[in-house]
Amino acid sequence: MSERVRPPVRRPAPRRAPAPRRPGILPAWGWKVWVPLLIAAATLPFAIGYAIAVFVLFPAPPVSEPGTPVPDLVGMTTTDAQRELARVGLGVLELTPLPHETAQAGTVIAQSPLPGQQMRAGASVSVAASTGVPRARVPDVTTFPVVRAQNLLLRLGFEVVRSDEITVLQQPGRVLRTEPPAGSELALPDTVHLFVAAPDTILAPVVDTLGRAPLR
Repeated sequence: MSERVRPPVRRPAPRRAPAPRRPGILPAWGWKVWVPLLIAAATLPFAIGYAIAVFVLFPAPPVSEPGTPVPDLVGMTTTDAQRELARVGLGVLELTPLPHETAQAGTVIAQSPLPGQQMRAGASVSVAASTGVPRARVPDVTTFPVVRAQNLLLRLGFEVVRSDEITVLQQPGRVLRTEPPAGSELALPDTVHLFVAAPDTILAPVVDTLGRAPLR
């Protein structure tokens, strides 16, 4: 008697329940989403601070309009210099008088700003205008010791010539008078002539008619 052999029945293995996920900091969205978000969150405060600094606290200055070049005024008369400033759209001259040995009176001898520098429209320009050859008044040095009188005249810019005169009316070495006289206005470096009482060594003895001691 024969037996039928049946193949063994394969039963499917029992399914295991999935392991529970551990709670993490980030949801399971993937790093491809979270990395850009983290970078944006880190840079956003810096971007806001930079925008506040640039546009609110320290805005860029407004672009200024091109300035007006300052013309060269040296050598012009002050009248012509003022006309030139008006022609180019600048303001008035600010004058400072200064003596000058060669420039005629009323001629511009220096300026600020220099030629070619940019100025806003209507701005004033400072210039030094010649008053001509420097002049000074002769001081009254009568009765001064000759050295003191000479030093004073030299400091004022005069040249000094000295002449001795024999006299018994003034102490030797003292100034008798000047030529030109005190108060005269001269162009510098004009010459002032000092007349000085002669020293004792060149005074001739003077005896009065009564034969008394020599007079000094």
